[in-house]
Amino acid sequence: MNSNIIFDNIISTIFVYNIIMNENYYLIKQSFPYLDTKINKIYCPCNMKHLKKLISFMTGTIEVYLYNEENGMRKDLTSSLGNRDFNLYENRFERISTVKMAYSHKYLQNKYFSFYALMDIRLEYLANFFMNDYVYSIKGGIEHRFDRRSFSCDLEDQKKRLKYGNDYEKFISNKYESLGYKVELRGVSKSFNDGGLDIIAKKENNMVLIQCKNWKMSNNYKINQKDIRAFIGDCYLYLKDINLEGLKVSYHFIVSHNNILTKPAEIFLEQNNFVKFKCVPFE
Repeated sequence: MNSNIIFDNIISTIFVYNIIMNENYYLIKQSFPYLDTKINKIYCPCNMKHLKKLISFMTGTIEVYLYNEENGMRKDLTSSLGNRDFNLYENRFERISTVKMAYSHKYLQNKYFSFYALMDIRLEYLANFFMNDYVYSIKGGIEHRFDRRSFSCDLEDQKKRLKYGNDYEKFISNKYESLGYKVELRGVSKSFNDGGLDIIAKKENNMVLIQCKNWKMSNNYKINQKDIRAFIGDCYLYLKDINLEGLKVSYHFIVSHNNILTKPAEIFLEQNNFVKFKCVPFE
């Protein structure tokens, strides 16, 4: 064997060994409601740009720490690289995927990590992630997919909440029908595939796009700015393929209980008053 190749292999082995034995590593803790917490070690030194990109694919509560095993010191980097404010009810999603990645270098073939991704992720979305010249790459593709409807610790509670929502949407649709509108109950018929619009009401050249929330006042169920923004975005996506000439479109966000708006949501509605926010108690 060529002596240069032997030397290169020795140097490569030593370098990989030093990486694994390095006292420093990034620990990424990923928590998502009703799923097991993921805890991954990313060894140092690593490329910070790629580390940030990798974390951007993750969802849930992300905590990031820099550990030094030699002295037991831990530096909390969550404020710059992660988040502690994740709220399941503020996010619109269809599936959670589990992605598994590994070092591609032969001396690191048993070193891998896995994480939850908030998207119907395709393998080509995931670039390689570098630690100097050693690369994390996809191992085995997508491990698992979790449908959003599985994220309930109590199936009966989930069914109950779905029924409350459907009953309220039917109640609101009857209100519009009594005013002469022809209604489409998208939330009841399409469930999570309703595109964010529960009811579409039409009368002559008027169209009303409606989102309904049968939520009681509590700390867990609050209408926030993200909910209103998501509704507006869903409306625009629905309208982009429709001929709007001569059509008057209205946007109604309807709730069954008072005092469930967060302060940022109140301010946002004041600044964007084309969205009509109404409280219609469920009789």
